[in-house]
Amino acid sequence: MGLLDALLGRSKPAAANLDHLFGLPGARITLDAAESLMPTGQAGICFKPAVGQAFDKTATEFEDLLSLDTSEGSARVSDADEYGYRWVVVTGTDFDALVTRVHLVNATLKDHGYDSQLLCSAFGFAPKETPPPPATTYLVYLYKRGTFYPFVPSGPERRDNEAELRISAAVTEDLAIEKDLDQWFPIWGLPVH
Repeated sequence: MGLLDALLGRSKPAAANLDHLFGLPGARITLDAAESLMPTGQAGICFKPAVGQAFDKTATEFEDLLSLDTSEGSARVSDADEYGYRWVVVTGTDFDALVTRVHLVNATLKDHGYDSQLLCSAFGFAPKETPPPPATTYLVYLYKRGTFYPFVPSGPERRDNEAELRISAAVTEDLAIEKDLDQWFPIWGLPVH
């Protein structure tokens, strides 16, 4: 950051720290105790794909990497949504392994020069039930800010702000929570269930 930036009040954005993802297993325990929420076994990585064959090669590479051990779960790349973003949806029954696999997808994209296209990763949580219902709560990792925030949709284009604040307070010891509430963007139509 230069002197002019300091004088004008501009700050350098926080660098992404993918290791923050490894705080999620602790947050899972906290969410279970505080909110009776359990992981749904799905997570997603949202990115804006680059145009061209280079990205196709990278997509094939991480699909191959993630499908090496089918007992751990699956992964698929979605078609582009209305804004041109795509999701890699990762499924697994072991939450720690799911977090590791999401880290692997993010790291693979970053290593291939696509870190500027990474938007976020989202992890689904739902009330304890058998069988587990679709996700009702998400912990969202903002790649460019290196922070998390909860997203709790409560209907079409509606969200439960009270629950989001309660969940953020509960997991603040486990995760780097985004302090700027304006950065807590709703992500409607998440393919993570």
